[in-house]
Amino acid sequence: MAPSVDQALQEWASRASDEELDAGPRLEDFGGADAVVAEADTLAAGPQLPYLLTALAHGLDTIPADQAAPLLTAAARGLRQPHSAWVLADALDVVCTRPELAARLGNRIVRDLATLAEDALAGDCDPALAQPAIAGLLRLAVAGGSPHRLLALLTEITGTEPADALDRLPILIGIARDHFSDTDHLLNVLNTLENQPDLNPATRADASFELAMADERTALEAADRTTADERLRRALMRFAELDRTHEARLDARAHAAAIEAVLAFADLEQNPTGDNSARQRLTDAADQLDTTAAHLAAWTSRMHQLDWLSARSLTQSAWSKLVTTLNAAQAYLDQPSWYNPPDALNDLLQIYLASRSIHAPASDSPGLTALISPAVEAPFIRSQGLLHQLEQALAHDPQFTDHPDAQTLCDAVHRRRQQPAGETARQEAVPGKALEGRPALAALFRSDATGLRDDLDPHQLDRLEQLAYQLAKGYSPTGNARVDAHLETLLDILKTSPAWKPRDSHYFTPLLEHFLRFLYDRFDAQANLYGERTAYLGPARKNADGTVAAWNEKHLQDDFHQHISPLFPPGTVTREKWDVAGGRADVIYTPDPASRFVAEIKWRTTRWKTHETVERDYLAQAANYTATGPPFALLLVGDASDHSAGYRDIDDSIWIIRHARSTTEIPRLIVAGVLPTARPTPSALRVTRSSTR
Repeated sequence: MAPSVDQALQEWASRASDEELDAGPRLEDFGGADAVVAEADTLAAGPQLPYLLTALAHGLDTIPADQAAPLLTAAARGLRQPHSAWVLADALDVVCTRPELAARLGNRIVRDLATLAEDALAGDCDPALAQPAIAGLLRLAVAGGSPHRLLALLTEITGTEPADALDRLPILIGIARDHFSDTDHLLNVLNTLENQPDLNPATRADASFELAMADERTALEAADRTTADERLRRALMRFAELDRTHEARLDARAHAAAIEAVLAFADLEQNPTGDNSARQRLTDAADQLDTTAAHLAAWTSRMHQLDWLSARSLTQSAWSKLVTTLNAAQAYLDQPSWYNPPDALNDLLQIYLASRSIHAPASDSPGLTALISPAVEAPFIRSQGLLHQLEQALAHDPQFTDHPDAQTLCDAVHRRRQQPAGETARQEAVPGKALEGRPALAALFRSDATGLRDDLDPHQLDRLEQLAYQLAKGYSPTGNARVDAHLETLLDILKTSPAWKPRDSHYFTPLLEHFLRFLYDRFDAQANLYGERTAYLGPARKNADGTVAAWNEKHLQDDFHQHISPLFPPGTVTREKWDVAGGRADVIYTPDPASRFVAEIKWRTTRWKTHETVERDYLAQAANYTATGPPFALLLVGDASDHSAGYRDIDDSIWIIRHARSTTEIPRLIVAGVLPTARPTPSALRVTRSSTR
């Protein structure tokens, strides 16, 4: 390599900021496009290939065609004949997160990767190249390419290939089956690998885990509880055996504990007055899951995961949500009306979706922006879960409890489900006029809602639709990898606290996730997103006499409270509770009598310039609410100052405050979020003079 190119790259690395290092070098950091073209073949053939691809991706829009062509040719050659497996893996990370680069490389990259994988599986080149090559094919296919070459390659695996070529391939086979329509062929390959005695034990264990996950998915997609229970028990048997024979498989242990808890709930529902064996199974499974999920989150080596595969923080949050649900449910076993097995199954479904989702670039934006989840049909779980939430709204939400139309809707659902299957099938499958434009509610009826009156209160129907939609949105991956990355950053900070231990860590994680989702959602939302509920996001209104009716913190409190209430067990989220550290807490989440987490909500009409401004005004009160509980809390500030010139971005508006009131106190960690409210319409925004100079 020319000394000038190598020296330029070293000099850039020595002076680059953390953000610049994360973004990777540009062509000018190599010494300019001419220097890179002169040494392109050498760069592509060595360990610098990922840097070459990154620089090329940065300059695709500006580099002349006569310089782009040799660089793209060299890059393609480097991918076809990589220096090593790790270089290929890093290079494909660049390609798979830069859609414009993948498009310029064209279909030849799929052809070259397939050829490379075939050669590696046949032993004609380094067997270790098989895994990154197949992983690249999988990621490109999920992002919108054709899966035919990938599936043809995977279905031809016999288990007699070189052991290094099969390392971690069962994981990729399982994910390919999740995202594409193949069923029996890939399961047959996994069965072959599981029963191949000459393979590495870890590879066979991966095959066993993927077969157990296939059983779990079948259970989640079941149309009735009997089928779901049967397949769950089969998956449990596989996970338990894998845990018994492979001590390091914490993922198998966690799934086994989760399934055991779900089955225990099912047994309790069928025989609530029987012996205590099911209760003890539930307690033991919950305790096991509590410990295992914490270890799984701390398992930084990620031996059985791939960085691009799972949404790490969303998966952690999904596990924490199930742990929280199980722990809270144990306190209410004598009141089974509020909880039933489909709720736990729904939690398990979200774990499955989050752990099997793939990071991929969005078509309209460069970089890592999308999270693609497998299409898992779960009619029984989704409809049962939504029906249960409707029942809980009738039992606990004052706006529904005494409303006849809400009760009429619930009664109609139950009557519909009691009809014989043949009679249901004969009726036309239309949602009914009352539920037109309300798909989440229509899903409760499975096939139709023709028996509903057409004069039901539309306001209440809209509220129920919002509840169902919000619930589904709260439990599903967002599709925005920025949310996941942001959550991961916040969790990494929280983990530095000596108090970040189960069960408090499990309780606070899903609360933090939903807090973050709330902020991301409301940052982008128009004021009419949920009608009156979110009107405070827009301009203040005028009274009949012409005076301005200013928004206040109650409007923000109402919205946040309604946002998180249906996402946690009934009764665990309360508001405006007195005698909390000598004051009145705005919103409190109490999953356990010994664990209380407070969200302090404030309203300000003056502009905040720095984080310190917010901390000075509100930190003391928010921190004081943690005096007798875990040292974690939320601070939500509605910024109703002048936004005529716009408002700062969301990354700068969410941060963690570390605060200790004495030298011996464990620092309080307060997650602060500032939400711009009372915003002018976009057409009313103006650029300030200072920003135009």
